[in-house]
Amino acid sequence: MAERWPWVDDWKRNLGEVISLSSAAAASLGLPQAALLAGDPFTMIVDTARSRLIGRKRTFTFAGLDLTLVLEDLSVEGSDLAKAVGQYGQVRILARDVEWDDYRLDRLEVQARNVHLRPSTKPVLVAAPIRFEAFVSAAAASRWLAAVSPRLELATHAGIPQVGMVGAPWARLEVEAGAEGKSIRVVPRAVHLLDWRLSLPGVPAFHVPLPELPFDVSLTSVQPAPGGFVLRGVLEEWQRPLSRSDLDRLLAKMRGGQDPPED
Repeated sequence: MAERWPWVDDWKRNLGEVISLSSAAAASLGLPQAALLAGDPFTMIVDTARSRLIGRKRTFTFAGLDLTLVLEDLSVEGSDLAKAVGQYGQVRILARDVEWDDYRLDRLEVQARNVHLRPSTKPVLVAAPIRFEAFVSAAAASRWLAAVSPRLELATHAGIPQVGMVGAPWARLEVEAGAEGKSIRVVPRAVHLLDWRLSLPGVPAFHVPLPELPFDVSLTSVQPAPGGFVLRGVLEEWQRPLSRSDLDRLLAKMRGGQDPPED
C-alpha cells in the first residue's frame, strides 16, 4: 500500500505531529489528552481560544507591529471526516476596534478558505485564498488622505464621498473611490460650492497610498457606506510551518503571558 500510495506515509507522519501538538496544547490548557477528546483536537483548541478571547481587548505582535482588537467570533467549518485528514475547510474571524500601524478599523471580517495541512517533513498550515472585509470610518480615512496633503479631509454626504479643504467647508470635491491593489483610486466627479454643483467630466484620478499591507494583500474594492467605507481585499495564499514552540507561545498569550510568534 505504501508503494502504491506514497502519500500515505506523509499523512501518517503529519497526523502524528498533529496529535503530538494537540496533546501538548490540551495538557497546557488542563484539557483531556487528544486520545480522549471527541472530534478533532484542533477544533477543541479553537473552541478554547473562543472561550478565552471573545469579547476581550487583546494586543498581539503581528508582522513586527502591535495588533490590538476585540475578537467577536472565531469559527471553523468542515466535516469531522475531512478534519481527520487535515482538511479544515473555512475559518472565519470577526473582530472590532482593530488598530494596526496606521490602520483604524471599526470592524474586520476574515474568511480563510481551503484551510488544510500540507504533508511534508514538517506540517505546514495553508489557506488559499484569504478574503478580508473591513469598515473604515470617514475620520480614519481622512488620516490616510492626509498622506496626499494634510489640508485635505474626507466626509460622506448622502452616501457620496466628498473631499474638502480644512477651514473651507463651503467648497467640496465630490469623488468616486476605487481599489488599485496597494492604493485607493480617487476620481473627481463634481465640485460643490455652497449649494451649487459643477460636474467635472474627464478630470484625471489621483491615488491615496495605503499604509503598508501585510504579506501580499491586495485591495479589491472600496464602497461608500453610512459613516465611512467598506474595504475588501484578498491574499491569494498564506502558509505557515507548525511547531510545538509556536503553539505553546500562542497558548501562553491566550492565558495572558507573552506574545505569540510573529507571522
